[in-house]
Amino acid sequence: MPYAAGLALAVTLTGCAEGSAAPQGSTAPTTGGSPGAPVTSSVAPSSAAATKRTAAAPDFPAGLPAAAKKRTKDGAKAFVEHFIDQLNRAWRSPDPRRIKQLCAEASESCQSFIQTAQDLERHGHHYDSDPVRVDKATAFGEAGGLMRVEFLGGQTGARVVDVAGRTVEDEATSTTHNMFYLDWNLSGWRVTAIKDVK
Repeated sequence: MPYAAGLALAVTLTGCAEGSAAPQGSTAPTTGGSPGAPVTSSVAPSSAAATKRTAAAPDFPAGLPAAAKKRTKDGAKAFVEHFIDQLNRAWRSPDPRRIKQLCAEASESCQSFIQTAQDLERHGHHYDSDPVRVDKATAFGEAGGLMRVEFLGGQTGARVVDVAGRTVEDEATSTTHNMFYLDWNLSGWRVTAIKDVK
């Protein structure tokens, strides 16, 4: 199973240009609800509950650290760090659900991560140590309803092994520079896009 090619696509995130920030004039995220969004008298009774829920505290994914539950730059930074931690766990377990609950369905990068976890699970393989490292994460604030978090990190050189611990593949080390785009919805932050920074 050629995990190196999949890992290079997923971890270095090159070519992952799905999604983009909404126009600067936008007042709501491109996906999901926006706490504090204006409510007008034209809201129908059937949507009143949804509007109320949007303004209420989000239904955060299980295991999300308190620091990542804040709609702030520090909260977004903590979320990206948590996302990488869950990505590592998803590939070591393997368990695709760890990533899925933190992603927008339209995110191609996330779908690639999930596919890798599914492939590992199907073939009875896993990483023997964390395959992705975080060197630095820096949040730049919201623009058009999307929070931007710069990510510096890369591949650690972890091994893919089978159930007996035999090496299936050795990964190379690498460095990558990406921008995470997050929106805030009924579950808090989620990844909508990851782009390579040239």
